[in-house]
Amino acid sequence: MTTDSGFTLVELVIVIVILGILSVIAAPKFINLKSDAHRSVLNGVRGAISSGNQLAFSKAILQGKAHQAVAEVGLGGGIGNTLLTYGHIPSALPLARKASAGYLDSADRGTEVYESITQVLALDAEHLKDESTVVTRQWGVFIHGSDRFVNFVPKGLSVDSGCHLQYTGINAEGDAVIFELVDSGC
Repeated sequence: MTTDSGFTLVELVIVIVILGILSVIAAPKFINLKSDAHRSVLNGVRGAISSGNQLAFSKAILQGKAHQAVAEVGLGGGIGNTLLTYGHIPSALPLARKASAGYLDSADRGTEVYESITQVLALDAEHLKDESTVVTRQWGVFIHGSDRFVNFVPKGLSVDSGCHLQYTGINAEGDAVIFELVDSGC
């Protein structure tokens, strides 16, 4: 007499069910593609800002405005003129920046910073008014005027979510551009 050895149908079904449950519970913990995508997008905008700063600084040097605290620089190529601080994309504008109608308040300076950023970088961005606003366009730009830095937030997130790129431009002669990737909430 020969006996067949192997698994019964019930045993196979139980093993398949256990593997299915483990894959549903364990796989998302090991494969977090959304976080990696957000980090990659933030690193991409970091590269875009670096490249934009290099091009803007080159234009400012050619026009003799690279060492001015705030200068209106022509970018050419149909882009027009934009404000730069020491030849770089601004993260803040000095309080004494005088407009044709008088001195600008902090909201006007924030709007000018936003317009300079989106113009130089050609970003599809919305100007965020507070840190809890969820971005509906490709990017959100939140300007911390008094702190002199800007947050770049990807679509679907807010500054409060803890997934953004913090950019500090040149705010005084001799400063360096600073990037800080905040990815605790990505």
